[in-house]
Amino acid sequence: MMMLAGALATLLTCMPVRTAVQDMSYKDANGARVLKENTLVNASPAAVWAAFTTDAAFAKWADVPVAHITPGNDGLIEFGLMPGSKIGDPNNVKNRILVWLPDTMLVWRNEFVPAGGPFDPPTFASVRTMITISPVGGGDQSSVSETVIGFGDGAKYDQLYEHLRAGNAQYLAMLASSFLAKP
Repeated sequence: MMMLAGALATLLTCMPVRTAVQDMSYKDANGARVLKENTLVNASPAAVWAAFTTDAAFAKWADVPVAHITPGNDGLIEFGLMPGSKIGDPNNVKNRILVWLPDTMLVWRNEFVPAGGPFDPPTFASVRTMITISPVGGGDQSSVSETVIGFGDGAKYDQLYEHLRAGNAQYLAMLASSFLAKP
């Protein structure tokens, strides 16, 4: 976050937000910051899962030129940021999947994000991102939460936290908007 979220957020800062994203961030029992944001998506958990875990669907809602998801625990989410990007390009974002629980949860850590962005890549690699998907009502809607943990103290973590706070909300809004009926 994006994570895929961090690098993706860089692209998303000029996109209009069309759906509500709730900031549910807090400090845990040890005083560590937990970044948590949630949105309601007009789709089943299976459809939301497919949006995160299939190449074409991910590239479409995330508005990236190319994406490839290698499924499963220890799988990989790779996507390009530049027009003309191809899978395998050296500057693609790469997120290692730590937990793959279909229709329910994805957890990852950033393995690579290009240098020169608005945050420190090693600091980004030290946090963990969790996407949880829960059915709402009759199951034709889903609650989607993104939670980022592992923030330490200091300016680099402060900068990352603020960047992800804005960027994650933006891409959750894009995900939700991708399921809205088009006029």
